[in-house]
Amino acid sequence: MTADPQHEPDASPYDAEGRIDVPGAPGWRYLPFQPANDDALDVTLAGPDDVRVSFRVPDFLSRGDELGEVARIVIRAWERMDRASGLGA
Repeated sequence: MTADPQHEPDASPYDAEGRIDVPGAPGWRYLPFQPANDDALDVTLAGPDDVRVSFRVPDFLSRGDELGEVARIVIRAWERMDRASGLGA
């Protein structure tokens, strides 16, 4: 019988700091989530060059695929703003 790879320490999707990749957003990771209050969740993303981006979602939006959609929208908006800042826009 072989060991279940999901139970091996190296099989964890989390890094040593508790971060996990944002699917579909290379270079971006979720930092550990923090409850904002009884009905909201604060999400912080770590990006290239130590960029930190945070947003708040209602606690019912907690499925990974749904949260990933919101995270990718926030990342795209941040990247657009970052590109525009160099153009004087």
